Amino acid sequence: MTWVAWVTRIEPHFSDEWKTLGIFYSIKLSTFEINMDRELLMAALSFRCSATNTMVHPLGPIGPTVLDITAILGTSPSGLPIDTKLSHYQFDLDLKTIFDDYVIEVLTKKHQELSKEDMHKLPKNFFNYITLINHFAGSEKEDLKKGEHEAFLFYWYNKFIICTKSNKCLVENMPMAEALATGHVLGLSLAILANLNRWLVEASVGKIDPHIFKYFFGLKDLSDDKFLIFRHQKYLSSIKLPASAWEET
Repeated sequence: MTWVAWVTRIEPHFSDEWKTLGIFYSIKLSTFEINMDRELLMAALSFRCSATNTMVHPLGPIGPTVLDITAILGTSPSGLPIDTKLSHYQFDLDLKTIFDDYVIEVLTKKHQELSKEDMHKLPKNFFNYITLINHFAGSEKEDLKKGEHEAFLFYWYNKFIICTKSNKCLVENMPMAEALATGHVLGLSLAILANLNRWLVEASVGKIDPHIFKYFFGLKDLSDDKFLIFRHQKYLSSIKLPASAWEET
C-alpha cells in the first residue's frame, strides 16, 4: 500500500481528531508530491545568515516564524514541547509494546522459532518505512488493525515532520506518536521551524559556487571578487554573516 492510500484509509476514522490536534492539514499536505527546484534553492541560500536564521536582503532580514509555520501547515504553535522531557510523560499507550506484540503475531503465523537475539533485533526491522507500512496498513475494505493508527502517526512524524535520513522510524520519536495517539496536542510548529533552520544551516555550511548566483541575477560579467551582495542595515560585529562577500562597499 502507498502512503496516499493509507491516508485515504485512515482519514474517515480520525479526521476530526486530527483537526483537534492540529495535524490534519499537514497530513493532507504529505500526500502531494512537491518538486524541489535545486537551483532556486541554492540561489536563495546565498542570502541566508545562519547566525540569525534569516535571509538578509537590501531592505532587511526576513524569515519564517512559528506563526508562519502554523498558517501554512495548520500545526499548533503551543502544546506539549517536543524535547527530551516528553519521553518522561506517562501516556496511556506504549508503542513499543504494540510493535513487540505484532512481531510475535507475525512469527506465530509463520511458525518461526528465533533466538532471543533475533527476537530483540526483529522489531527494529519493522521500523523501516516500507516494512512498517506493509505490515500495519490494512487493505481498503479491511477493518482497522490493532495499533494501525498509532503506527500511522509514528510513520508520518518520522518521514514528513522530522524527515529522518535513514529511511526508517526512530525509536526516540515514539513519545511524539504516543502523545498524538492519546489526544495530546504537541507544539509542532516550533519543532518544525527548528528543524527547518537546522536543515538550512546544513545546506549552507559548504562553500557555494558564485557562478550559480551570477547566472541567476544577470551578473555573469562580474568577476568573483566583484560579486558582492549589498545590504543597507548595519549588524553587530558579533553577528557573522554567511560569507565574507557580505560587506557593503
